[in-house]
Amino acid sequence: MSKVFICAAIPDEQAIKEEGAVAVATAIEAGDERRARAKFHWQFLEHYPAAQDCAYKFLVCEDKPGIPRPALDSWDAEYMQENRWDEESASFVPVETESDPMNVTFDKLAPEVQNAVMVKFDTCENITVDMVISAQELLQE
Repeated sequence: MSKVFICAAIPDEQAIKEEGAVAVATAIEAGDERRARAKFHWQFLEHYPAAQDCAYKFLVCEDKPGIPRPALDSWDAEYMQENRWDEESASFVPVETESDPMNVTFDKLAPEVQNAVMVKFDTCENITVDMVISAQELLQE
């Protein structure tokens, strides 16, 4: 019985700098992890023959519910930008987007400050600390 495995090839810093190599991922079907790893190495080198001259780290894990995965048998460079390898769980997890400390959540502002922001900037999205400070000047007048 075949299982689905998520496989990624991550180039080292030298390959990125000198060759412009990028991390790629795919999902493949195989009987077990050992076979998936072998199949992945073979397919990767067949699809990217120039990669033989570069150092890559190969990561393989079994697909599980809740884990994002690339499409079966297609090469995806965006997958590794949106996901990272988690050593603890030995699987891929989504990259947490860092919230900008200069941005403010509109809904967390006091109602009168929300109104001032709406009057001054006519928006409730992408509000910055500077915008809130500027809008609060309306409340003091």
